[in-house]
Amino acid sequence: METGFVVDAWRYAFDESRHGYPEWVVSGVLSFVLHELFYFGAYLPFLIADQCASLRTYKLQAGEWNTWPRQWVCLRGLLFNHFFIQMPLILFSHPVFAWCGISTSWQTLPSWSTVGWQIIVFFLIEDFYFYWIHRLLHWGPLYKYIHKVHHLHAAPFGIAAEYAHPVETMFLGIGTVIGPFLFATHLFTVWAWLFARLLQTVEVHSGYDFPWSLNNWLPGWGGAEFHDYHHMSFQGNYASTFRWWDRVFGTDTKYLMWRLKQSQKGAKLDKD
Repeated sequence: METGFVVDAWRYAFDESRHGYPEWVVSGVLSFVLHELFYFGAYLPFLIADQCASLRTYKLQAGEWNTWPRQWVCLRGLLFNHFFIQMPLILFSHPVFAWCGISTSWQTLPSWSTVGWQIIVFFLIEDFYFYWIHRLLHWGPLYKYIHKVHHLHAAPFGIAAEYAHPVETMFLGIGTVIGPFLFATHLFTVWAWLFARLLQTVEVHSGYDFPWSLNNWLPGWGGAEFHDYHHMSFQGNYASTFRWWDRVFGTDTKYLMWRLKQSQKGAKLDKD
């Protein structure tokens, strides 16, 4: 890695002789802090969009506004999950990372190309895992007692992405770490993956489909338009990132029929 400031910052962060904190503390605390910064930072553009009439025209479920009471209910649940479920898991993840051979040394920082291809692989692994666990969570008892919590928000907004039952948080979280456990060799790659994954999950729950949204120019990418239907109808479109598993296993049929009806309705209005 040739980016000097990244190397310098990394050397300082993991130099115990400079600040006195052991490696496992730095790794755990920074991982949690970065998670919070990435997650809530990714939501800010959509929060701003809620206040701009010109951007609200791109809202997928028109008339379903992200009111402050709704967001407060969501935030309370999030803070519980983040501090009492995710933070302990993250703080004690360092021994597992070390066991998997994930380094924190500045001397072994990976190249940007390595980070790039590994993140793509992580997305592919997580998407396949998420599809099946998510589909299982829509089975009767599991939906009623666990997944229904996440579906409180039928018209989702960004920070609703991680609003879920603690059991769901843990099981879906496994999909996020499988890729790094198998392929990552450095903590920097894990943090880069965390950044990419949080951007993606906040965006698909944003409730907005902008012309510049990734799904409008990258074939196969799900995006908010794909996942918003799942929250609106409580069925189908189970994958987290891509569209192909739902297509392969036929769980996007009702979504495709709905899109066809929407396009026909739009064509009729244009004709009138």
